[in-house]
Amino acid sequence: MEKIIEYIKSKARLSESPIHGIRHWKNVEKIGIYLCERNNADRDVVKMFAYIHDSGRVNEDEDFEHGKRSVEIAKEMVENKIMTSLDENQLRKLYYACEHHSEADAESDDSTIQTCWDADRLDLWRLRITPRKELLYTDAGKTIEASEYAKKLHSHFVY
Repeated sequence: MEKIIEYIKSKARLSESPIHGIRHWKNVEKIGIYLCERNNADRDVVKMFAYIHDSGRVNEDEDFEHGKRSVEIAKEMVENKIMTSLDENQLRKLYYACEHHSEADAESDDSTIQTCWDADRLDLWRLRITPRKELLYTDAGKTIEASEYAKKLHSHFVY
């Protein structure tokens, strides 16, 4: 995984950003694992999503194409044999989750894709924004416990 993270950091313009950089990616991974322990989502896809989903960002503001650019970085990693652990079905889920993760009206009935999106949205605490339950997808993500878990990752804030 370290090789993958280093590759992504080398490609991502905002890897050191406090908003969309490595700290956020690691939190999304932690939240994603937390959710995977409570549902049947594919942990490998969720972990990869955590590091890839914002790698294509070019700014901190509205960047509607960053999901598509993030997918291109993921495809480069597959082509260059940097990311070899996911099969074709897992890659399809990863690509879809990354491409559509910032769309408020994104749709999927796949629990892995939904878990990816919830892990990202639950990290809105980093911006001092309370995640809205109606914008979450999974039963596990909608729980008070999941929200409290994600909030504790930012315990340095005073709420």
